Amino acid sequence: MIASFLFLAGATLEATATLAQTANGQKHKAPHITAQPLSQTVTAGQSTSFSVSAMGNGVTYQWQKNGGAISGASNSSYSTPATTVSDSGCQFTVTVSNNFGSVTSNPALLTVNAVMSAPVITIQPNSQAVTAPNSAVFSAAATGTAPMSYQWKRNGLSISGASGSTYMTPATSTSDNGAGFSVVISNAAGSATSAAATLSVAPAPTIVLSPNVSNLNFGNVNVSSSSLQNVTLTNAGNSNVTISQVMVSGAGFNAGGATGLILSPGQTTVVNATFTPSTTGAASGTVIVSSNATNTPATIGLTGTGVTPLAHSVSLSWTDGETGVTGYNTYVASVSGGPYLKLTSTPTAGTSYVDSSVQSGRTYYYVVTALDSTNQESTYSSEIAAIVP
Repeated sequence: MIASFLFLAGATLEATATLAQTANGQKHKAPHITAQPLSQTVTAGQSTSFSVSAMGNGVTYQWQKNGGAISGASNSSYSTPATTVSDSGCQFTVTVSNNFGSVTSNPALLTVNAVMSAPVITIQPNSQAVTAPNSAVFSAAATGTAPMSYQWKRNGLSISGASGSTYMTPATSTSDNGAGFSVVISNAAGSATSAAATLSVAPAPTIVLSPNVSNLNFGNVNVSSSSLQNVTLTNAGNSNVTISQVMVSGAGFNAGGATGLILSPGQTTVVNATFTPSTTGAASGTVIVSSNATNTPATIGLTGTGVTPLAHSVSLSWTDGETGVTGYNTYVASVSGGPYLKLTSTPTAGTSYVDSSVQSGRTYYYVVTALDSTNQESTYSSEIAAIVP
């Protein structure tokens, strides 16, 4: 019972002492923040204020921006100067102090939005030219406050789903030729409409390779002799034709030229076909020209007859007034103007030549060239024709 009384007496004495100190103003405390500064959002050019509430005796204030003290900002509230977009994201704190300590507030974030501006188109959509069925792509750009929206139009009517800064058309046709495409760019401050861009659509390409003949008849050709004829191939379409391969079939027939060529519209090339029979009798074959043309392959029929050689010949002679000539080459063709085949494997020294490979009933066309000591060859002489009876 005595112990209990002493405890209560001690407690009573302590409480009395605390009250006395408070009444006499002898108990002091460090600052304590009761209301933190709040984050603020403004538009560029505006000012804003941050404030703090604190308890404590004799407190002072110092505001900081991103950790650095702000000169003269020593009140419980702080008003910023006019803000700029570069101030966005800055953090403001305040340190509250007295003789017994200090405390720093939580950071308050400043968000500065740019002044809203309506769209101004800086890049207009350009007119486009395509070949059907290729698509066309239109694009535009603008300055202004984001976010901005886009709506493309065709001939003034909105295109469903066309809401980006670029627009790709579906596969085109000639019915799209002359259509106008524009875009409306909008934001919360207004909108701007672009100039109209024109779509030009050319017809789909046609790729056609046309031979000038469908058949070549070599007639009678001496066995072991050769006859040459030509096929002219013309690009009759409006797009390039690429000739990938020239093939020939049939005993004694051969063909060359044109493989790997690219012919532009209207351009021609020549395929050389030859018949060199090894036996007597009728022969047939084909020349097949493969390409990227829609009518590929082009097929040319070949016919000819091998005959036993007869003792026919053509004797040629000429004069040449030039000095320094060391020899001559003789050439023959089956049509006037060539192309010519060289008959002499080595130049002849004299001014005459006998062609023993001719056939009865045919006409041959001859030219000669001259060579000097450096083997430089002259141009063709004038052509002469020989009719073999």
